[in-house]
Amino acid sequence: MRKSQGVAMEAIQEGSLEGTCSRSSTATNEQVEIEKLKRELGKLKLENDKLKSTKEAKVTTLQKELDRLNRENDKLKDHKSLSETERRRLSRLEHQAEIDTQKRMKEIKKLVLKGQALDLAFLVDATGSMQSTINMVKEQIKEMAAGVKEAYPDVKLRVAFVAYRDYEDDLVTEKCEFTDQLSTFTQALSELYANGGGDQAEDVFSGLEGIASLNWTSQNRLLFHIADAPCHGLRFHNGVTDNFPAGDKFGRRIEDLLSSLRTNCKITKYFFCHLNTSTEKMVREFKNADDEIGDWIQQELFSNINKIPHVVVTMCRMTIQKTMSMVGVADITVKYVPEVVKNEQPNWESIATLQGQKTKHIRYSQVNEMLDKIRTKQSLELEEVKWCSVQIAQNPFSSEGSIRWPYYAQVATVPGPVSSSPMVVKRFKTPFGKDVRELHKKEKYFEQMEVQTVSAHMATEFNKRIRNLPGVKMVEFTEVSVLEVEGNFYNMEMLLLGKWIKYNNNGGFINLEEYRATLQAFTHWTYEYSDKLLMVTDLQGVLAPNSDGHMRFHLCDPAIHCADVLRFTKTNLGPEGFKLFFNTHKCNDVCRNLKLKPGRNGVTTSGTIVGCS
Repeated sequence: MRKSQGVAMEAIQEGSLEGTCSRSSTATNEQVEIEKLKRELGKLKLENDKLKSTKEAKVTTLQKELDRLNRENDKLKDHKSLSETERRRLSRLEHQAEIDTQKRMKEIKKLVLKGQALDLAFLVDATGSMQSTINMVKEQIKEMAAGVKEAYPDVKLRVAFVAYRDYEDDLVTEKCEFTDQLSTFTQALSELYANGGGDQAEDVFSGLEGIASLNWTSQNRLLFHIADAPCHGLRFHNGVTDNFPAGDKFGRRIEDLLSSLRTNCKITKYFFCHLNTSTEKMVREFKNADDEIGDWIQQELFSNINKIPHVVVTMCRMTIQKTMSMVGVADITVKYVPEVVKNEQPNWESIATLQGQKTKHIRYSQVNEMLDKIRTKQSLELEEVKWCSVQIAQNPFSSEGSIRWPYYAQVATVPGPVSSSPMVVKRFKTPFGKDVRELHKKEKYFEQMEVQTVSAHMATEFNKRIRNLPGVKMVEFTEVSVLEVEGNFYNMEMLLLGKWIKYNNNGGFINLEEYRATLQAFTHWTYEYSDKLLMVTDLQGVLAPNSDGHMRFHLCDPAIHCADVLRFTKTNLGPEGFKLFFNTHKCNDVCRNLKLKPGRNGVTTSGTIVGCS
């Protein structure tokens, strides 16, 4: 290689001298030869870099294997030093842990499959003008199912439809009950023909009754209503022809029909597809029928019906994603003891100052030391307990947390001044009929603290690797401690101020409206760097300047998937969680610069382009 390089440099020098002295054809030939040698030099350099990279990869692999052997050796030494009684007890504990692990993995698998079960029903106006819409659903249902399955390969999809016309028609409603066979669904739609409908208003209420009669069983339940005309009654439209302007012929009330769909059928979302503006007042009245409906009814106006399938797929994915984020954490049907929420900061002069004890984990100088403890199922060390004075607001400032209430707080060490940074303390919500003592055990708050401590360590290590990547922002997690005040436990951390954004969750959800390539790459990197031991996900927080003025991601309340499914709270879905992430993740430019291995979905050009953002 050195000989080739030497020849190349001599040739370049000779060519350069001749080029300045002569413009003859000989000089041109020499220049061509020089360019050829330059290309050969480039190839040699690439081969050299490749050899270096391969060598480094082998060294890394050997080092990991050496570390593993050292850990096994230490374990054997420790085991030999134990008495026979201690060894038997340790063996029993390890055996029980293995039983608990297998049990938890089966439980997770069952929960994940259940969380991906979806009932999708179409409610369609089947009067004369709607044949093209019926055909579109029939022709596109396979593509819609494939779109959902692309993100969730294990999805169990059932489909159904109800078609409605008007009072005077021979067949006011027709339906196809839920089926997991798409061929059965499309065959039923093939036998459905759009006809009838005397005036412009239609018997929508009979269609809603038909939807209520379907056999809804899946955890996720979606209703898509496609129509180009409103129901009867001047309350629901602005003057279309209507033979029953006083309202429904049979005296049915929309309030009762919608309540049945929400309460009895437990439909997750009702999505209305407007094909023109004549149905807008009707849906507005539907939404006003019940104060609790909120965004349960969603809507969109479609000038092109061929755009409906994309919305169907998106809504199906989002519904499953939301359900998956709650797997093993909270039952959405559980009712919690209510609290009065007050968004504003309290009058601190009226809040009593209490004495408390604050505990947090030590800071590891080497992240691998922490990972080794996780890998060998050891607890992370704690700092010495510190006394503090604390003021805690009487009311939570938000109800958005799925399982915890957040309260404003002010803290001062003893002795020491009150913290200049606003703080927040979080306490578990109390479900009706549950044992409060079990719910608020100290260990549960220490589990929450450990999740964020590990995430913070991983973020610090990640930042070392992206520091020189232009345009890529740093990632940090707030420091969490466990606070004990008068026998009550809390998790305490700095209050994050700014626009709150949920970037991804532990069920495969990616916020495409606020897509951040750095954060997706961070989750991917934690999996590879830990050698498939864990993955930090469920990333949420604010994008704000740090003390140095540079913008960075300030995050809290993450989740960790781990090979040890008995650790890191119930949000840990273990290998199933790893799979959920890679089902939706596409490697981006940050992943590429970190040399991460592309997942099953390949790569994307969305988000951060290193050096250009």
